Amino acid sequence: MKKLLVAFLAALLACACTDWQGTGTKPADLEWGTASLCRETPIAPGETLCYQISFKLDTLAGESELSSLLAAVIRDSVLCTPGRSTIGEAMADLADSIEAEWKTDLAERYEPESEYKDMYQYNYTLEGSRTEVSADSILSYRTILDCYLGGAHGSHVVQYYNFNVESGKLLNIGDVVPTEKTQEVLKAMEEQLCKDWEAQNLADLQEKTGITMLGDLYLTNNFLLTGDSIMFLFNQYEIAPYAAGLISVTIPLPTNR
Repeated sequence: MKKLLVAFLAALLACACTDWQGTGTKPADLEWGTASLCRETPIAPGETLCYQISFKLDTLAGESELSSLLAAVIRDSVLCTPGRSTIGEAMADLADSIEAEWKTDLAERYEPESEYKDMYQYNYTLEGSRTEVSADSILSYRTILDCYLGGAHGSHVVQYYNFNVESGKLLNIGDVVPTEKTQEVLKAMEEQLCKDWEAQNLADLQEKTGITMLGDLYLTNNFLLTGDSIMFLFNQYEIAPYAAGLISVTIPLPTNR
């Protein structure tokens, strides 16, 4: 049942790379539309409980290189349906896949009179929209996945995609933080997290919050450029247990880029 979520998380790691600086068309000048899909299907004949699937994804109008790239990222990385020609087809394909997996998973376990039957009301809600950032040449797109696919709790996953508006390219963290600045940025992340959580050091931070309990800090591609700063975001289970929630840390952009 968790393979849909695992596939989504794996797709978040895929990013192209290019130079991030430049001037040209500003994000505020772009025209937007919305692609959406909503399904509510009873989990059993005559049942009021439903599978709930909802997609609402902002898309760029026109046929520019940027709009084509954003559409491809939505199809391939956000909806995890490479090879589909349109976002509408990709949403329908993913919804079909989700329903099929849910029905197979619950067919042998569903009991209408069970006191736990509310736990079978699975849901999958995915939204995507642009975010406001200070860098004129950067378009940042955020997706938010909220879902319950069985088990003890649901999942909440947030991912940022950053595009150079002028070149129409998707940015990798390596385009923003040069290799020689990696250790400097990691140290700044550690110090800022300790400051945010009033921890004496990384060991104290881990004891207080669980941060780094499941993995070390690293330069994730899940970042947001905000003027002269960069915000890194780690989703649940990436570097800390589920109870720690989403972990964000904002530091100044390294100098001498």
